[in-house]
Amino acid sequence: MTVLPELAHLLELQRRDAALAESMRRQAEIPKRRQVLTVALDRARSSLLGIQRDRETARLARRVLEKEVESFQSELARLEKQLFDVKTNDEFTAMQHQIANVKTKRSDRETEILDLMEREESLTAAVAKGEAAVAGSERALKDGNAALDTETRTLDAEVSERTHVRDEGRAPIGAPTRAKYARRYAGRAGIAIAEVRKGACAACHRALSAHELQLAKQAEAIRSCEGCGRILIYLESSAG
Repeated sequence: MTVLPELAHLLELQRRDAALAESMRRQAEIPKRRQVLTVALDRARSSLLGIQRDRETARLARRVLEKEVESFQSELARLEKQLFDVKTNDEFTAMQHQIANVKTKRSDRETEILDLMEREESLTAAVAKGEAAVAGSERALKDGNAALDTETRTLDAEVSERTHVRDEGRAPIGAPTRAKYARRYAGRAGIAIAEVRKGACAACHRALSAHELQLAKQAEAIRSCEGCGRILIYLESSAG
């Protein structure tokens, strides 16, 4: 079966346009892929900073408690010294209660200090992991950007070549038909040419009338689908 030469040229042009569009799509994704690497590093750094701040907060809280323990220790020494100067049993009992109370407070603070020391130890381990994660993200960013630089150069050359090939594909097509194709290509998701399959437009699935189908088969002129407006082409595979 002979296809109208201009239709055949249009179909080939669509193939070339599709190849160019794919290269341009991949080209346009490069900045987004770079951004993913940058965001991953920013998140790793932010996470590490949060852990470091938590560790510093725990350290400062521990130092405050240690000073309180020192204060309680000094108070105990003073009370125990005064214990030898009391003259009555009531004073002795009252002094013992004060000493016991200070000891309890000191013990509570020491327990809190131990808890904070454990937290600091845990956070120090988390800091080490966070630092490793940051280092890994930094390497990934450096290596990823290098790879993307190479891919960008490849895609730039590919886009340039495919643009040239696409432009060559336009040459055999008359200006009016080329303009008609361009309008449909731009307005219909890059599919300007639709094959007739099983008596219908393969793009919008609108069934062709017997007369429309016959005209499509004859391919004596450029015809469009009444449903979606795409240019119709009938190939050997269209009957299947």
